[in-house]
Amino acid sequence: MIIHLVRHGDTQVGDDGLYLPNAGLTELGRRQALQAANRIAEVKPDAAFTSTLPRAIETAGIFTRITDQTAHQIPNLDELDTGNIWDAPHPTKVRISNGEYGIDYKALGGESMEDFATRTQIGFSQLLMAGTDLNVRSIAAFLHEGLIQSILDYLDGFDSYDNDRRGHMPNGALVTIDTDDSAPHYPGNWDTAHLDDPARH
Repeated sequence: MIIHLVRHGDTQVGDDGLYLPNAGLTELGRRQALQAANRIAEVKPDAAFTSTLPRAIETAGIFTRITDQTAHQIPNLDELDTGNIWDAPHPTKVRISNGEYGIDYKALGGESMEDFATRTQIGFSQLLMAGTDLNVRSIAAFLHEGLIQSILDYLDGFDSYDNDRRGHMPNGALVTIDTDDSAPHYPGNWDTAHLDDPARH
C-alpha cells in the first residue's frame, strides 16, 4: 500500500504564538492546502483520511472539494495533546511556540510523549487496517507534523520521539510511505516541490 502523509496548512495562532483553540487555517494555510491537494490529486489515491482536528479537516476538505473524495476521520491520528498550554508560564509558552516537544505536557493536562508514541502506533495501524478493509492500493492522510514524524520514528524503530531528528516539516509538505516490501520505507525527505516557497513556511 502507498500512503501519502500530508501536513496541514499554516494555522491560526494567538499573540503568544500558540495555536488558538480549535484553530483553522490562515489564508496562507489555505493556499498551501490547495497546492498539497492538487499534488495529491495527481497521484489519484483510492481513499483519504484525516485526524479530527480542524486544521487537518480543513486541509482535507480542500482535497475533497477538488476531487469529491471524502476524507474519513481517525481520532488516534490527532496531534500530540498538549493540554491547557494557554495558561502555561510565559517561558513555557515561548518554548511551545518554537515547536518544542520536550515539555511536560501531561502536567498541563495533555499526554506524555510515551502515550503519544503509543497512540501514534495505534492510529497508524488503524490507518493501514482501514486501507486494507477498503481493499485499496493507495491512500492519502492529512495530518500533523509531530504525528507524521512519530509515524516515521515508529517505522525507523526509534523508541522515543525527537522533533529535531529530521528537521522541520513545512506546512503542506508530504512524504510517501511504501508498505508493499517486507519493511515499510520512504524517501527520507519531504516533498515540497508543489509549494510556492517552501523555505518560508
